[in-house]
Amino acid sequence: MAVSRIAPIAALLVVLAAPALAQEPTVELQPADPGSAVVEELLVVARPPGPALWLVEKNGAKLYVLGSAAPLPHQLKWDSPRLNRALDQAGLVLLPPEASVGPMQITKFMLTGGGGVRQGFGKKLEDRLPPDLKARFINARTQARRTAIPYKDWKPAVAGFLVLSDFRQAAGLSEAKPVSTIERMAKAKGVKVKAMSQYRLGPVLGAAGKLSDEANLACLKDALDEVDYEAPRWRTLGQDWADGDIAAVRARYSASAAQRCLLRAPGGAGLLDDQIGQSAKALSEALARPGVTVAVVDLAFLLPRNGVLDRLRAQGATVTSPN
Repeated sequence: MAVSRIAPIAALLVVLAAPALAQEPTVELQPADPGSAVVEELLVVARPPGPALWLVEKNGAKLYVLGSAAPLPHQLKWDSPRLNRALDQAGLVLLPPEASVGPMQITKFMLTGGGGVRQGFGKKLEDRLPPDLKARFINARTQARRTAIPYKDWKPAVAGFLVLSDFRQAAGLSEAKPVSTIERMAKAKGVKVKAMSQYRLGPVLGAAGKLSDEANLACLKDALDEVDYEAPRWRTLGQDWADGDIAAVRARYSASAAQRCLLRAPGGAGLLDDQIGQSAKALSEALARPGVTVAVVDLAFLLPRNGVLDRLRAQGATVTSPN
């Protein structure tokens, strides 16, 4: 198993990686959720050009938070004078957590037959799918310009997220954007860039291997639903993000395939809360230092009630929309 094929699995299933926490109230992603109080307040503000950007201030330190919403078309054109001004002032840019993949993890993954996320010997994925899901999966991989071979040994959940990733690549959608673009902008200005933290591959694959048969099929359906949503929209996907239209972004992004799969996993809501908490902690630490920091945070961590911005304000920070 090549490193290049393991990395997408880690990135796509990181939402299943850790145990739930009990000490914090969990976030809610149900349709009735009123969402982040901070985000709601700023929705009434006239939108300046570019993606949504928040200014967080505490004890003289400034933190500009840009919400990301992957995937985006490779050719999407967007500009943000506010982000450019923030980068001109910044001494540091914080990017989302990144995967840590070591040789020991790869060896263990191979020796254990895929860590529980691979089909049993002699069992092929498509032969084991219900007829309706089999037809949809074949349609999705056809759109991704793939045969059955790359997916045949994977369990449904992993196969679903892999075909979603392959479809996006074939359609010209980038799961790395806008983070890669902002990283390039920062480096061009000589601003230091670093990830907020790292996550290990092992727990991700271990948790994915414990999904029940029913949960595997549900997660596959989630991924195929995402393909069906993105297929007719791949040219314009993300324009709402580029325009700073948070209401529209929420409508398409706050219930992504990964989130729906997460909420079907035991302790999933608590896991999301843990990840939001880690991001809030990293940004809180940035506010403890003098100067200006720019952070890129997934909008899935900003939009829910008790999300990152809500938590920073609860810690005494002031959150506004910069001019």
